Amino acid sequence: MKCILIDINHPAHVHLFRNLIIDLKTRGYRVIVTSRKKDVTESLLDYYGIEYITLSRVPKRMAWMALELVKRDLALLSLHRRHRFDLALGTSASIAHLSAVTNVKSYVFEEDDDVVIPLFSLITYPFATQIIVPDCLRYKKWGGKRISHPSYHELAYLHPDVFTPNETVLRRYQLTPYKYIIWRQTALRAHHDLHEVGLSREVFDRIRGLIKNYSIISSREDQKTQSIRPWDMHHVLAFSRMVISDSQTMTAEAACLGVPSIRYNSFVGRISYLEELENRFDLTYGFRPGNESSMYEKLNELLHEKNYNERWRGKKAILLKEKVNFNQWITDLIHSSWL
Repeated sequence: MKCILIDINHPAHVHLFRNLIIDLKTRGYRVIVTSRKKDVTESLLDYYGIEYITLSRVPKRMAWMALELVKRDLALLSLHRRHRFDLALGTSASIAHLSAVTNVKSYVFEEDDDVVIPLFSLITYPFATQIIVPDCLRYKKWGGKRISHPSYHELAYLHPDVFTPNETVLRRYQLTPYKYIIWRQTALRAHHDLHEVGLSREVFDRIRGLIKNYSIISSREDQKTQSIRPWDMHHVLAFSRMVISDSQTMTAEAACLGVPSIRYNSFVGRISYLEELENRFDLTYGFRPGNESSMYEKLNELLHEKNYNERWRGKKAILLKEKVNFNQWITDLIHSSWL
């Protein structure tokens, strides 16, 4: 029986891999899941009934991240000696490092261009067996290791084949479909977030006046007092009027669900898959700090858009014609590697 390690470092990656874990176990593979204490990662794993081994927690200071990486590397090596992994999947440097010192193949999944995550790519990609990326990403190095796919991470868990929005979830929060707007802020504490800028209180105060006719669902990364349970968020997102965010992930999730979104941060214009969602599919709109006037104008335009539900469903349909169920794509890739 083949043994597969899945290393999860972030809440979004629980969603990315949770359907895959079920599929792999159904096909007879032995699956070991490792986790990192970050935000609601382990709450999601518990909710979905996924057994896991905690390897580390997010350090309080960015300077301590190197120590955390060493700790995870050693912990994975110890687990390999016990379980004898055949393949490691994840978004972490540690699975690539495991490949460097053992015969375990590592498939590293990434959505960001190398220039956006220079440190991560430098310490990870030279050691990875394969680098799994959307076919729209830009890169200059390690081309022979790349496997590209016509999809996005978010379509592993939001593709219609695996997700159906449930309107009854809204009753739990006394919400009316399309009468609320989601405001999502990231903590900007990852190593690649250094010196980056996102949403501010000043921007929020200005936008609040423009969206006064809507309820506001406020969500901030790393805050434990969220009003929406994390496993309900995608259902709530699907019936929202709009998302205003400095989060790359929630922006992409909204686009995949056909929900209008505005993204405000200094990453705008630098991340290929979000540029594709904006410029090719017209499913989101990004604004860099300094372009607030254009953002407020677009926000007002979206709020007064007629027949927006029909138009945005049409945009989503075009997207889904060109992009595949990513969960199925991953399952087929892994299964075919041993045929």
